[in-house]
Amino acid sequence: MPDEKVILITGSSRGIGAGLAANFARKGLKVVINYSRSEAEADRLYKALSEMVGRENLLKAQADVSDRKQVQAMFDLAVERFRRVDALINNAGINIDGPFLDMTDEQWSGVIDTNLTGTFICSQEFAIRFRGDPERTGHIVNIGAATGLRGRKNGANYCASKAGVILLTQCLALELAPQIRVNCVIPGYIDTDEIRTRYNLSQSQNYERVIGTIPMGRLGTADDLFKVIDFIINGSEYITGQNFPVNGGHFMP
Repeated sequence: MPDEKVILITGSSRGIGAGLAANFARKGLKVVINYSRSEAEADRLYKALSEMVGRENLLKAQADVSDRKQVQAMFDLAVERFRRVDALINNAGINIDGPFLDMTDEQWSGVIDTNLTGTFICSQEFAIRFRGDPERTGHIVNIGAATGLRGRKNGANYCASKAGVILLTQCLALELAPQIRVNCVIPGYIDTDEIRTRYNLSQSQNYERVIGTIPMGRLGTADDLFKVIDFIINGSEYITGQNFPVNGGHFMP
């Protein structure tokens, strides 16, 4: 049953991850809230959700997803608390934009390490824990980006990392089937503080310009992403290795 599942969401102290954590907690899943440095935000989310669903259904776990030892400790803690993890959402990610010719090794590796290597490490540690238990099935849902398919200026590191995530999704789907299904959700403009700040959407002309590129006429929400991911995890049985754009028609691959 869906309400028996345990889901671990990386980078879930704020933004999209926090919205997904709240939705899955309300649905009845046991949720592991992961954060790297945003402890205060993770604490606020944990407190708010514990008042709704009870602390027995939540776990807060610090881990830098690019550090295998920290990731192993996070999964060990989750298994100790809930005895298993049924679904992993690889949501943790960072942007460090800049012109290609000025991009430093640190800017390149920082984004690749978190967005791509972090997805690899978390997925591997999750999958290892399914070995020898054929009665269980699991899910990995990676969060991609449209710029992993078409690129953009000043984002060579980010675009390369998300292109890697999309192809990694297919590789894992082939290797981990049928026990673990692996899919990728590709958000568009989702209404988060990060998107509003990056595109300066407090200015009406910027907001209207962005909305003008979206056929559905609005920003997306974490609820929009949740509905698709919930279907992948709880409503489907024959889907793996696929990309799911959730962008209001902004980008049609």
